[in-house]
Amino acid sequence: MPVEELIARCLTGDVRAFETLVKMHQGQVYGYACRMVGPDAAEDITQEVFLRVYRSLHTFRSEAEFKTWLYRITTNVCLDHLRRVRRQGGRLLSLDSAPNGSEESPLGWTIADQAADPGATDPEVRAERRELAQALQQALSRLSDKHRAVLVLHDMYGFRYEEIKDILHCSLGTVKSRLFYARRALREELRPYLDAVGEWPASGASSAS
Repeated sequence: MPVEELIARCLTGDVRAFETLVKMHQGQVYGYACRMVGPDAAEDITQEVFLRVYRSLHTFRSEAEFKTWLYRITTNVCLDHLRRVRRQGGRLLSLDSAPNGSEESPLGWTIADQAADPGATDPEVRAERRELAQALQQALSRLSDKHRAVLVLHDMYGFRYEEIKDILHCSLGTVKSRLFYARRALREELRPYLDAVGEWPASGASSAS
């Protein structure tokens, strides 16, 4: 069922339609939250996002893209959480494990993807890839919240500059600048590992506007 029809049904009080809407998007919302706040808080973030969606769905305008609207809410919830944790003096971001216990890196490509040759099944090679994934996770966690958001939205989730501008409520130039500095910061963090992974992943190399 098209998202537009689901939303229309939700607005009439159709609970099943809202449950379907949640099921369609909760995986991506959870994954994005993992990369923004860490897996420890991602489940609570996901629940809060869909609570806000439920309360605010009547404000959604049909001419807008629902996914962009949803990620705007998700980003706001994540940033609110990070600010709250800072005020309370807690640990900001835990990326010790990837979402769902996978070996996926926070840049959206898996260890297996990076080891396309048969040697990837070798325990020693897999250990090296796991070490690389951990380094990537830690590097991502050291980015500022806004730089991390732009990088994840563009390089992992494929949002265009214009869409990210709307999600983050900033200028197009700001989006491009943040992405540039986020990528540069990651390159510096990962310099010892770049020889192992080769060039920046294809998704990250895109400059779609």
